[in-house]
Amino acid sequence: METASVTNRIFTSSKDDSIVYETAEEHGSLNKDDFMKLFVTQLQYQDPMAPMESADMSQQVAQFNMVDLLYKSNDAMEELVSAQNTATYMSAVTMVGHRVRYHGNILEVGENGPEKFSLELDRPVSQCAVTIHDMEGGVVSRIDMGFVASGSQTLDWDGTDMNGNQVPPGFYRVSVNALDTEGNEVDVPTLTTGTVQGVSYDDKGLPVLSVLDGDEITIEDIRMVEG
Repeated sequence: METASVTNRIFTSSKDDSIVYETAEEHGSLNKDDFMKLFVTQLQYQDPMAPMESADMSQQVAQFNMVDLLYKSNDAMEELVSAQNTATYMSAVTMVGHRVRYHGNILEVGENGPEKFSLELDRPVSQCAVTIHDMEGGVVSRIDMGFVASGSQTLDWDGTDMNGNQVPPGFYRVSVNALDTEGNEVDVPTLTTGTVQGVSYDDKGLPVLSVLDGDEITIEDIRMVEG
């Protein structure tokens, strides 16, 4: 005679409190409602001649309370993450129209000359050469800064090309080549200035700021909001 197999099957309660069997893969795990129904069912069908020990009952109640607490903690954490995301979105929107200092290598030249641009060195370098390019890649100017101490160092460029002529307003790209005292190349981060003109969101829902020069940056790239 064949017998039906119930291997790897668990039961949950439907809306009319009847038993509904599901595979473990379909159900996944017991939730707090399942736990409570099992506990109540256990009390209903216990042997009256050998009732559940009070210690066992206390242990199961404690387990139920722990499960319920975990669910509440998860809900609270999800609400906290949602609130933080909302705050991040709002702070990004409020930056539209503001001048910001951020990690980047685009330098804007306005009617009054170049905007603020600086080199951020975590250690001194014995040689440092800065090259200014136009947006097509052509060399506009070169500045030999020689030895540069560690820290934030402002780029001292008057906005003229290698022939001493004033460059037209627009956007330029800056590259830095630096060597330490042993002749090793040193990566030099740079800070530039731009105006935030819009906010979009990436695939993960995180804000991406569009800067007037065409750069796209994140909030983490910003080091200062100037106004």
